[in-house]
Amino acid sequence: MLNLVLNHATNHIQTRCGAFKRNIVNLNKILFLPILFLLFNCNQKQEKTENGINSESELKTQSESRNYKNEVSEFALNFSPKGASALDSIPENIIKDFRELRAIDEIAHEKYVTLIFTKLYAEHLQCCHQSYIIKHFPADKSEYDFDKLTMVNEFAFMSNYLDAEKLPEIWTSGIIEKWLTENPELLEFEPIGKYNQFIKTVSEKIKNGDYWDN
Repeated sequence: MLNLVLNHATNHIQTRCGAFKRNIVNLNKILFLPILFLLFNCNQKQEKTENGINSESELKTQSESRNYKNEVSEFALNFSPKGASALDSIPENIIKDFRELRAIDEIAHEKYVTLIFTKLYAEHLQCCHQSYIIKHFPADKSEYDFDKLTMVNEFAFMSNYLDAEKLPEIWTSGIIEKWLTENPELLEFEPIGKYNQFIKTVSEKIKNGDYWDN
């Protein structure tokens, strides 16, 4: 009889323990699922935030690139030099835009710097029948500021004509002829091609001595 009671008690305890263990397992599942759900949502939100930041950064960079290029192109296309000192009339903020454009779009930088200097030389030939000095260089190279915001430095960067070890005495506006001869593909840009043709026409007239009558 005693054994029967003990066996019954043992079975009852084992049944209760088994049920308790199952309840613990079920409780763990219940607690684990919400935590997993929260972690999943957090990861999604973080990815959306990071993607949003990256998208905004890319849009900002693209916008800045377009602004520099647009401002430079608009200025170069509308640039109408007058007289020998026309290069000095270019605002500093425009030269800064040219400087920024170097790193953003070197081809555009090359095209619009070329257009500026082609227009300048054409104006010098038209108004004064000759090229003009656009820069006097110091005899001591240490006295020249290669980083100064000037269109001459933009041309120097583009052309690589300025030897830091041996500076020339002067540059004239006619230096653009050398550049265009060495880079004829730039003439495919219609405004450059047009002003280059004007330069050739006027130069021929000056050479023949008949320009002065016009």
